Amino acid sequence: MNIYLIKRGPRPDYHRAPFHPVIICARRNIAREEAGDSNAGVWMWENTGGDHHGFLLLRWNGLDVDYGYVVKGITLPDGTVRAFDHEWEHPETWALLNGATWWSPKKMPPWLVERGVCYPGDSFSQQEILNQHANDGWTGIRRALPPWWQVEGAL
Repeated sequence: MNIYLIKRGPRPDYHRAPFHPVIICARRNIAREEAGDSNAGVWMWENTGGDHHGFLLLRWNGLDVDYGYVVKGITLPDGTVRAFDHEWEHPETWALLNGATWWSPKKMPPWLVERGVCYPGDSFSQQEILNQHANDGWTGIRRALPPWWQVEGAL
C-alpha cells in the first residue's frame, strides 16, 4: 500500500477546525487535496514499501518535484540533493511520523503504529476523513466510525 506523508505549512489565520500539522494518507487524490496549492509551503513524500523503504519527496516547500524518468536525486533551491529520504540519510523526515495523524478510515499498518502515528482523536477530523473517502457528496451527516478509532476522547 502506498502512503503519503504530508507536512503542512503554518496554520492559516482563517482555519478554525482542528489542525493536524502532519498527516498520513493512503490515497493519492486525498493527499493532493490535503496538500493544497503550491503557495501553502507543504512538503509531501510517498512511501511504497513500508518501514524498510524510503520516502520519495514529491513536494518540497510547496514546489512539486519532477524527477523525469530516472530517480537519482534533484538539487533543490536550498542546495540540498533529495529524492528518497531513508532514515539514515534524512532522520528528520522519519521523525515526522511520531505524532502524525492517520488520515484514512483503513486500519493503519503496524509499522506506522510502532512509529507513533495516531488515529484522529477529534470528531470533526474523523467525519472529514470519512466524508472524503466516501466521495458521495454527502456532508453534515454523522457517519459510523471504524471500530479501531474508538479511542478515549473520540465520539
